[in-house]
This record gives sequence, structure tokens and C-alpha cells, in this order.
Amino acid sequence: MFDDKRKETLDEKNKEIRKKWDKLHFDSQQGRAGEDPYPTAVGSLRTPLYATKSYAYSSLTELLKNHYNYSRTENPTLYALDQKLATLHGGEAAVSVASGMAAVHLACSSILQQRVERIRPKKIRALLPQSNPETVPNVIIHNNQYTGVYRLLTKIYSQFGVMTKIVDMRNLIELSDAIDENTKLVFVETPSNPNLDVLDIQGCADLIHEVDGKCIVDNTFASPALQKPLNLGADLVVESLTKFVNGHGDTLGGVIIGQKNELQNIRYFWLETQGAVMHPFSAWLILRGCRTLSLRMDRHCSNAMKTAEFLEAHPKVAKVIYPGLKSHPNHALAKKQMKGFGGMIGFELETIEKCYKFIDLLKLIKVGVSLGDTTSLIEYTSVMTGIDLASWEKRRMNMSDTHFRFSLGLEDPDDIIKDLDQALDQI
Repeated sequence: MFDDKRKETLDEKNKEIRKKWDKLHFDSQQGRAGEDPYPTAVGSLRTPLYATKSYAYSSLTELLKNHYNYSRTENPTLYALDQKLATLHGGEAAVSVASGMAAVHLACSSILQQRVERIRPKKIRALLPQSNPETVPNVIIHNNQYTGVYRLLTKIYSQFGVMTKIVDMRNLIELSDAIDENTKLVFVETPSNPNLDVLDIQGCADLIHEVDGKCIVDNTFASPALQKPLNLGADLVVESLTKFVNGHGDTLGGVIIGQKNELQNIRYFWLETQGAVMHPFSAWLILRGCRTLSLRMDRHCSNAMKTAEFLEAHPKVAKVIYPGLKSHPNHALAKKQMKGFGGMIGFELETIEKCYKFIDLLKLIKVGVSLGDTTSLIEYTSVMTGIDLASWEKRRMNMSDTHFRFSLGLEDPDDIIKDLDQALDQI
């Protein structure tokens, strides 16, 4: 809504500020990027909470010169968060949205759906995928995929005329065979949820780029403190900010990071149209969480490593899945593309009966969905995250009936292990 000359001036100013942030190391970026300097909060050490829907000006001329008009599109508190997350990921731009699933939906929409403007209704029909079955677009996902994304792509996008192919993306030959001239998108979640499979980001990106498709990487389990997919060939990165980036379990949020042109289309068309807007208070809380991200991730990782080693050595644990263990089939790849192995562990017990008994015996560790909190959270996967999946869908996703997804919090690792040990001893 503001004029081109004003926009060019703002772009040049932002580029100079970004150069300053890019010179800092990650631990400094997470505290300063997006907030130091902050253009509309003179003298404030912390970014203020702008709880407003509209921005009023003295004249139309002033309105057209300014950056903010309506908070569905832009808000000063969200602006700070977007700048920080773009910097931490090494991307040109970022758009923060209402949740991680909103980020996935908007990112996929920008790639899979055409932007239709000023076309008469009859002509729109020719643009719909169903009008030409020979050119129906498809997207490829891993066979162990977060259930929310799985539902979106297989249940909802299929109604839009988009086909979803499900393959074992750990096998790049299988992925290559699945890609054809109609493949628009490869969606890579690594480490995967819930099985903690590690996928080759660069390998997946290279394959889809051969047919001019795009690679989206869900980086939720790693965060930019441990993994930067844009540096490994990804076109867009999505994250649930609800999890490790915020880290305090008190708000929802998601983000999309990538090139400026793509993010402008997402912000000014898809977000503006679909309205999955993050509340300014959520942005303010997530900004707070960002400032300690690397410190928390170090503790999440060390707690997970020590706990995984304990579980792997315990006689009543049938299987442990953690990228930091040498027993993980993709340990070498995780070591190559991640700075640390994360705060998530998967493990399995021998029987369903033992699983039900074990989880009810835990005391310090809390039973609950979600992850990335200061508090350790555990879920019995098949009856929590996987509750709405059919048996055949669970089998296709390699979801074991005795699998636990365990998010390591920031408690003392000895206390976490003690709690696990007393519960295991009683089953």
C-alpha cells in the first residue's frame, strides 16, 4: 500500500541493518537480530507488544509512505520476529503465522496453487488441475510424516486436485523413481515425527530441482540452532515455533523462511487471503524464547544423549531411536547436516500392556502432546498423535504399537533417568 520510492528506501535501510546482523555469530544473532536497532521503539531494550489492528496517520500521503497499515498483513512486533528468524536461518525473508500447520499450508499453497486474479469465472475452470488429468500436480512426502501434514496433503489437497505420493525418502533411488514431470514439491521433515528418521536434505533438493520443482523442509525437531536447511538446498523452510524456538510451552506459532520474492507472495496474497495471522502477543513471547534458543538446545541435546544411552542399555527397552546413537541407521548423515542431535527420543517396549503400565508410573515426566518445552513430555504415539489413523495407515508410516515419543526438557538428566528407571522397574 505504500509507494515504490518509499519501499526502495526501506529495502536499502533493511539491507544495511541485515549486514550488521549477518556479521554476528548465532548466539549474538538470537538476541539482537530484528531488535537492535528496532526502528519504531526508540530507546526500548525489548521490542514492545503492538496490540493493534490498524495504524492511523494524519493524511493519506503519510499513510502511503509508511510500512504498516493493517495487522493482518504486517505488525511491528511480528516484523521483529520475522527479521530475527530470517537471520537465524540465513534466509532473505520470513513470515510468522498462527501455527506450524498454518506455515505448512501457506508454504504448500504458494507452490502448488496458482494465483488467479482478474479472470472471469468460466476461464478459471481451465486452470483447475482436474480439467486435465494428464497434468495433475503431485507432491511427495516421506512414509513417516507428521500426522497433521499427512492429513493436510492426503485428505484435503486431494480435493483440490493434488496427488500425494508416499515413499521412503531415506532411499534416494526410490524418491528419484517417484519424481515425474508433474511433481511440484518434495516435502522433507527431518528428523521425522515421530520415528526420528534422518533424511538427506541436499540429496532430496537436488532431485526435485532436476524437474524444476521445489523442496520444503520442516525443521521443527532441529530448529535453526542445529540445522539450516536453506544452506543445504531447500527452497523454503517451515517450523512450528510452538516447539523448541519458543521453548516455554505458552503459545502457538509457525514460520516460513526463504527467498524474498516467494515470501512476499505468501504474505501479501496467501496470508492476506487466508488469514492465518499470528497474534502480536504470541510474537512477543516467541521473541523472548528466541533469545535463549542455543542455550536451551544445548541442554535438550545433552539430556537426550544421556537418556538415550541409559534407555539403550536397559534390558526392558526393546528399541531406542536417537540420531546421536551410533545404532541409528542415519547417524552419519545426522552428524553431517546437524550441529547437534536434538532433544527428541523414540523408544519401544516389548508389549502394549507394558506400555500402558509404564506411562502411568511416570512422576517427573509429564504425559502430554507437543514437544520442545522446558518440561519433559512423553506421549504414547499410537493412541495420542496417531489416534485418528487407521491401522493400515500406521503400518505404512512404520508407527509401532509400542512406540513412545519423548521430548527431553531442561530438568537435571539424572532426575529424568531416575524417573524412567523406577517406572521401568515396575513393569
